[in-house]
Amino acid sequence: MTEPWSVKKSISYYNISRWGADYFDVNDKGHMCIHPYGKGGPVIDFMDLIEDINEKKLGFPCLIRFQDILRARVEKLVKTFAETIAREEYTGKFYGVYPIKVNQMREVVEEILDAGTPYNFGLEAGSKAELLPVLAMNTNPEALTICNGYKDEAYLKLAMMGRKLERKVIVVIEKLSELPEIIRVSQEMGVDPIIGLRAKLSTKGTGKWEHSGGDFAKFGLTVPEIIEATEILKRHNLQHTLKLLHFHVGSQLNNIRTVKNAIQEGARIYAKLSKMGFEMEYFDIGGGLGVDYSGSRKASNSSINYTLDEYVSNVIATLKQICLDEKVKQPNIVSESGRALTAHHSCLIVPIFGSIQIGTSRTEEQDKESKHPLIKRLLQMEQGLNLENALEYFHDAGEKKEEALSKFKVGILELEERAQVESIYWRICHKIAHMEMDDPPEDLIRLRDQLADQYLANFSLFQSAPDHWAFEQLFPIVPIHRLAEKPVRETTIVDITCDSDGKIDNFVDRKESRVSLQLHELRPNEPYYVGIFLMGAYQDIMGDMHNLFGRVNEVHVFCDDEDPEDFYMEEIIPGDRTDEVLQRVQYSPTELVKSVKRSIDQYMRDGKIKPKAGVELVDFYTQQMNSYTYLSNESTLPTEPPAERLQAIATASNGNGTTPESTPTYVEPVAAVALQASGRH
Repeated sequence: MTEPWSVKKSISYYNISRWGADYFDVNDKGHMCIHPYGKGGPVIDFMDLIEDINEKKLGFPCLIRFQDILRARVEKLVKTFAETIAREEYTGKFYGVYPIKVNQMREVVEEILDAGTPYNFGLEAGSKAELLPVLAMNTNPEALTICNGYKDEAYLKLAMMGRKLERKVIVVIEKLSELPEIIRVSQEMGVDPIIGLRAKLSTKGTGKWEHSGGDFAKFGLTVPEIIEATEILKRHNLQHTLKLLHFHVGSQLNNIRTVKNAIQEGARIYAKLSKMGFEMEYFDIGGGLGVDYSGSRKASNSSINYTLDEYVSNVIATLKQICLDEKVKQPNIVSESGRALTAHHSCLIVPIFGSIQIGTSRTEEQDKESKHPLIKRLLQMEQGLNLENALEYFHDAGEKKEEALSKFKVGILELEERAQVESIYWRICHKIAHMEMDDPPEDLIRLRDQLADQYLANFSLFQSAPDHWAFEQLFPIVPIHRLAEKPVRETTIVDITCDSDGKIDNFVDRKESRVSLQLHELRPNEPYYVGIFLMGAYQDIMGDMHNLFGRVNEVHVFCDDEDPEDFYMEEIIPGDRTDEVLQRVQYSPTELVKSVKRSIDQYMRDGKIKPKAGVELVDFYTQQMNSYTYLSNESTLPTEPPAERLQAIATASNGNGTTPESTPTYVEPVAAVALQASGRH
């Protein structure tokens, strides 16, 4: 007898315990919950959050930021370095620096800075625009401000302004031509710069961003250029200003051996510069500390094969040994980790409002009267289908479908007859896909994936999860509730844009990924929510406005032990309204309203629209200008499935004439028609 489904099985199926990093779990109610400070601390039920959001009539999709996780991530990084430094008797200190490009949202930067204040945590800027808030916010004189990226005169003057304020602003030279400029600007402003050199290591990263490093990388100085930079500094008697060596071999480093190799190469360069007489103080290992998005714990694009402890131990042990070998001072270690600090702190809650099922529309009862030989043969195959002949009949049915298409093209098959052929073919496919097989053939495994239902989700992939579209980045996706129930629908997820790329068909799996995900049966007029997790790095700032879907509603959540629900919402940030996104693409909402009103007024004067109806139309059009750009809550409830669709699926056989336990149902809201549009416009 099959063991009944349970919360424990959901945790295993969605791999929550492995990617969740002790922050995410499922409670006894079958609800996703979060431990912002890790297991053993306060716990927040996601359904309580959703209830509060609904009460405030904020609407979904909605991004939830758990600010306490940001604090916890900063503290964990700092303490891991501190404990390892003490254990290894390393003589340098650790300086954390947050690169704001990972997530420039003010609330994120403020929380990281506040959490890092006791540890002199600093900020990194990669552009002039980023340096402006960094200078204003990073006021701690002991914290570092790292200036990366290409620099013009204004950028360099801003950096020297920070030096005037006695801040530890370090200008990292990305290309050799920047060095004479920083010398000139600093002399004009009467202040000594603090200079860092970015080395272009031969060591390459691994994973999606491996080309960030290596000989052909965009940034950094080659070894000959580093030597030339030192000579320029000597000519200007500025040897004392060179304090930092920096390198970065790629984001989301997935293999610990790459980390170790980069440290070895970088540490040798640092040591040689020190032995050349430069008073080096900082060894900046850049970013790259990865996040295990899939929980597979292996060196892949969406995972890593190391822990934070292993990462830090390798950095410190390798650097220490080389410094001892070279007999140079052990430097302060600077880390520009951003993804590892921010990824876990936010998730997107999206409602599922319907589904599209591939191929089913008619029942056997509707087709059995046909006398066409093609249709009669397909009906015979459908009725005689069993486990033994499933593969053969699948191939034969495909041939009959192709034969029908050929005959239709030359005009010897009617449209109604072609419809019958295709309906029977898809019924056969669905029955085969739902058969219980111990070792299904590869063709039938592929068939199951191809027949996965498309669940319609109220969000834009391009706005909220652009890395999935651009880089095939995996993000864990889990139902927020009903996790004590067995998920019975094999699905992919499609968004509400009119772009065929607006879909998710690659999901987290214990082995890395799968092409479909099991979700629950949709119940008519009952909300169904899924969460897209680990969204805190890059997604906020890199999202676009495809179809003019703007930024989503957002809430900031903090733990509160005195609150009955263990949390409070400190801040609510409404998402973009329609008039706001229209103005960004140079439309005037006022002029648009005037234009529509003129058209309606003319129809009223011509007697084609009654005055009351005309006024209502203008009011409705005007109201939409101030509406959320996503679907309204009322339109995101699943609708009643058509009876004939249910009947068609209910006939699916598992090979012995019984209905399989996981037989899906079909839900087709009106909005599904619009989502059938395929291709980029």
